[in-house]
Amino acid sequence: MSAETVQTQTHAELSNELDSPIWAVISFEQVEAANLTYPSAARLLAELESKKVAGLCIVTNAAAYRVKTPK
Repeated sequence: MSAETVQTQTHAELSNELDSPIWAVISFEQVEAANLTYPSAARLLAELESKKVAGLCIVTNAAAYRVKTPK
């Protein structure tokens, strides 16, 4: 297998992962949204930043599941 083939496969796998609904946006306060594609998460993050929501980050759903939210 050539290096070009490996690079193309890696790019395709990465694109597929970014378009999968496995991403979440979290803040210092809570999980803001989950089950997003990465482009959707990036748009939400920008929207929340404009509203001055603190501590924003894009993580996987699995990581977001471990975030403790206030009760």
